[in-house]
Amino acid sequence: MLQSFAAQSENAGACLPNASTPAAASYAGTRNAPCAARTPWTHQSENAENTLLQASFSGTPHTSPALPPTRYTPAAPALRAVFAARAAGVPLTVRDVSPDMMEAIRQQWGLVQHALQPVTELHVAAWLKKLSQLVTNPPGAETAASQCRAIFEVCGDIPSGAWGRDARLAWARQPPRNGYPTGARWPSPNELRTLLLPFSETIRRDAEGCRALLRLHSQSDATLQSTTSQTTAPQTQAAPQATPPIH
Repeated sequence: MLQSFAAQSENAGACLPNASTPAAASYAGTRNAPCAARTPWTHQSENAENTLLQASFSGTPHTSPALPPTRYTPAAPALRAVFAARAAGVPLTVRDVSPDMMEAIRQQWGLVQHALQPVTELHVAAWLKKLSQLVTNPPGAETAASQCRAIFEVCGDIPSGAWGRDARLAWARQPPRNGYPTGARWPSPNELRTLLLPFSETIRRDAEGCRALLRLHSQSDATLQSTTSQTTAPQTQAAPQATPPIH
């Protein structure tokens, strides 16, 4: 059971629609994504998508190629310390951020932008397929599609970068609560959203930190450029006055 996504990566990040794509058209909208031609349910109706989800959870093989992951790597501790200082109101100038750190911020900003892309139902299905291997009561073929859609409906505001291996292991490693083996059981949509929120907040916090420091750097560059242009501007010298004739 649940082997159909074995050839897929844990996330379908390359097929994520543009952020401006309406959520209601997210399924059919995948045809506008870079790898839409490879998406199993492209140009298919909602009923066909239901059939695909049921087949994917029941083990029916398909030939979709592996999709690159979108797993997000949080900012390094040094960067997060600077982000926290900035958020706490500590006055920072561009001199407080070394060139190496600024380069790291630019690289992290690229990761953040990718991780903030909206999640798709295919993305969620691939993630749930791997989660199903870690619990004792995964859904069967007859309920897989409806459960995936319910989770997507409740958790669709969680960005794609939060749906990674760390979040899946965080669910499985939960200790029992009041004697109930929480981590060993299939989550409800609300339980899963509660678990994913901290991962989402990490991405958004890193995004705000990167944005603030990049803005600080750009403002410093603009100020430096303005000052340089003023100091290097040619000075207009007054024309020498003619010496009056001596009578």
